[in-house]
Amino acid sequence: MKNLKNTLIISSYVLLVALFFSGGYALGKIGAKENNTSTPMPTMNAVAANADSEVKNPVYKVIAEDGVLKIYRCIGDEKTVITSEEISESVFPKEDIEELRKGVEFERLEGAQQMFENFVS
Repeated sequence: MKNLKNTLIISSYVLLVALFFSGGYALGKIGAKENNTSTPMPTMNAVAANADSEVKNPVYKVIAEDGVLKIYRCIGDEKTVITSEEISESVFPKEDIEELRKGVEFERLEGAQQMFENFVS
């Protein structure tokens, strides 16, 4: 009888924890539309056509603007959106959102994509 009681108590705790986390996940998704807009990567011909005599290395920026997280490729003064997705800013710490609004720069696209995925997923 005591084992049954302990099993029921443990089972109820596990169920409550599962409900707590699934409810939090569901609340985080409320209001966020499925928006997987991404622009295709340029072809080699397009890159060659736009190449200047002076080669500049691109800088990648992750920026939050109006509830949308975007990755920009910046070459000089030219900014191109690589991908964007809506996020719920209320889920993340205030300091992180303020840093994203200022923009976080990366030398490599992989670093920018990794940060982007951390906030989107």
